[in-house]
Amino acid sequence: MPLMFQAFKAPALLSWPAQRSWPWLLVGALAYLSFGFTEMMGSDLWWHIAAGREIVENGSPWLTDDWSYTESGSPWRNHEWLADLLFYAWVQLFGVPSLVIWKWALIVASFCLLQQVLTRVSASPLAALLASVAGIAIAAPFLDIRPQLYTLLGIALLLHFALLRPARLRDLLLLFLIWVNLHGGFVFGLMLLGILLCPWRDMSILAVRNALLKWTACAAICLVNPDGLKIFWLPLVYALNADSPYRSLGEWRSPFEAGGIVSPLYAYSLVVAAALCLSWLLPVVRRRVAFSPEIFAMVLLSAAMSATSRRFVILWAMAFAILLAPFVAPFVAPFLRQRLVQPLMLPALLAIMIWAAMRVAPYSLYPPIAYHYLSAEYVYPHGLMDFVDVNGLKGNTFAFYNWGGYVHWRSDGQLKVFIDGRANTVFDDATYMQYVSVLGAKGKWIEIIENSGAQLFMWPRGRGGQRLIRGLLQTGRWRLLYQDVRGVLLVHQGFALPSPLRLPPDGVDSDLTAAFMASQKGDNVAALAAASRAHDRRPWGQATCTWLKRTLQANGQGREAESVMANCRARFPSKYLR
Repeated sequence: MPLMFQAFKAPALLSWPAQRSWPWLLVGALAYLSFGFTEMMGSDLWWHIAAGREIVENGSPWLTDDWSYTESGSPWRNHEWLADLLFYAWVQLFGVPSLVIWKWALIVASFCLLQQVLTRVSASPLAALLASVAGIAIAAPFLDIRPQLYTLLGIALLLHFALLRPARLRDLLLLFLIWVNLHGGFVFGLMLLGILLCPWRDMSILAVRNALLKWTACAAICLVNPDGLKIFWLPLVYALNADSPYRSLGEWRSPFEAGGIVSPLYAYSLVVAAALCLSWLLPVVRRRVAFSPEIFAMVLLSAAMSATSRRFVILWAMAFAILLAPFVAPFVAPFLRQRLVQPLMLPALLAIMIWAAMRVAPYSLYPPIAYHYLSAEYVYPHGLMDFVDVNGLKGNTFAFYNWGGYVHWRSDGQLKVFIDGRANTVFDDATYMQYVSVLGAKGKWIEIIENSGAQLFMWPRGRGGQRLIRGLLQTGRWRLLYQDVRGVLLVHQGFALPSPLRLPPDGVDSDLTAAFMASQKGDNVAALAAASRAHDRRPWGQATCTWLKRTLQANGQGREAESVMANCRARFPSKYLR
């Protein structure tokens, strides 16, 4: 048993459910699954899948950009190429909606492994479960379908290999060889490895040398990637360059700034962590929980990183769990030693399992429904891209930033965009700042679009889109080519179009568009008929439910509208069903 936790050993008298770790692990798996239903617009996911296809088509991870007209032919430093390849392979085998299963599997695997690590170091399965649940509760708002989940698993594996016990070099080398090609979080992994390998309790020359050799070997194997040495500084560009305009993106702002995703428990966890660390100064605490420089260093590092960018909150969440477990264990252990309490362990396990099951129960585990909501699939321009497909349109397209990846997935480079979510791995700061000017309709934004060489303009109606659409149409150089319920496609004068233009085939999106157009004309009867057809095709869809409710309300059928929405929420209780 590690030196840190010799003070409290597992009670010898514990009854069946408490003396083994697997029942607690089973309960934990269900609890972690219950935190896997974060709804987020996963705009990067689409280009990740498309990138996997691009790698297969080119037969190489060394790519040049052919998705944009601003950087066409430039090198694309895709440091997550292996993750993209796995995304595409998964989609080819199981379909896009099944990616929710991939997400749930990685989340559950990562936190179950973390729970096992905490069980080993705290000698308390219950303390490990409670700490791991606290960690995932902090991280939950950031758990979307992205390669960052591989970093969660990487951290859990690294802790399993090296936390408070000697690490085998071959395990570490294999871990970092894979991790470096999956996600840029490997850089944090190397920082964490330095903390774990440091001989805090034996600063002899031999111990320090061995630690340095292991760390150097792991850093060296990270050079086995398509970008070589560049891979080390690329993930740090956002983190260290405060002047980068990309830092204005919500996901890169500090958790203490407005905008972006918010973890309600984050600030509280910082206060609790600070109190726990300070409590190490008290003799009564030191007698129960020995000071651990490894854990203290991990907490300081992850807290500092998370304070600079909310992207690192998930790293903090795991560090907080590691800190919390040893403090909870000595208070749980005496409680579990009481003979009168031991028979209650099985009911306690069942109670926690029921709590977790109740958290999962409202949500659908059917992949098409779950994926529809967890990725906000309903916000993308399906109808516009159906029109592009059926007419074989090709050209330079000034598209909404968050739609760029979806355009790549659907058009495979036939529509080339101004900029997309690949950010500084392809585009420079000037290109992004020009996009920001257009987004806010600032300055000479129309000239930016036209001087860029854009032939098409694809934009949502919301997010200030109506102002941009009106501004372009008023120039007389742009005209409406097609519109659907989500946005519009404008075409610049002189752009050659196929003749005749064809409409997309009938489907959910065409029905929703018909409902939208009819409602714009004030034809509530036709709008209700079209919305009803769309809802019949997809009774669980966010847009189909919302539009049927709206049209029913417009026709004075308020009770029926609320009934429709209640049925939709019964299928998936999305906060965006309103």
